[in-house]
Amino acid sequence: MPRILTAILTCLLLAPAALADQTVLLPILCGHDEREDAPSPCLQEDAFTAGVASADLSLMTGGQSWGCNSEWAAFVEFDLSWLPPGHQVLSAVLTVRKTGYSDDSQGFFYLGVFPYFASGGPMAVPRDDLDPDTALDVTYPPAANVDLVLDVTAGVQDLRLNGHDRIGLILAGIYSEAGYEDWISIGGCGHPNPPRLALEYEGTVDAEAQSWSGVKSLFR
Repeated sequence: MPRILTAILTCLLLAPAALADQTVLLPILCGHDEREDAPSPCLQEDAFTAGVASADLSLMTGGQSWGCNSEWAAFVEFDLSWLPPGHQVLSAVLTVRKTGYSDDSQGFFYLGVFPYFASGGPMAVPRDDLDPDTALDVTYPPAANVDLVLDVTAGVQDLRLNGHDRIGLILAGIYSEAGYEDWISIGGCGHPNPPRLALEYEGTVDAEAQSWSGVKSLFR
């Protein structure tokens, strides 16, 4: 057997095999915030406040035209501190259950999901930072109350890369919905169908070495 092939086979034999593990996480915090954007005496707020827990069974996101023109954003936070350093997140999918919408709805809106740096306390998220270019994923909600599935892999990977084990995700329109009556609601932490984050990540290393005959069989 040529020496170079022997060397390759030896590397294959000795190299441990990394496994991919999967899990589904429930949030450690759920909440929603209303941002007013109308002439005085109403407020002119340019940011949502994320990171404040709410016990509401359903969380609002989208526009509201009653009273002061406003819009809502919902947010969830997940704990990834249990994931060992160096174990990369391969995929992350957020699922939320749509639970209702405005009785006077003027239609629906394009719902985006965005990452934010969760600190364990209130966090200002500027409205101008939430747009089609910064959204991790976008969906157009149907009338039916069903699961909305959003790919948040890039955001979770980036937060982890920057040393954040507490993952914040905010759901809001990709454009300002203030003054439009188009809000929807999604299940909160206490809802029978709470938000959940499905993770696939680099798991434990398979310490069981392959047999020499097993490696050779790959080349037959």
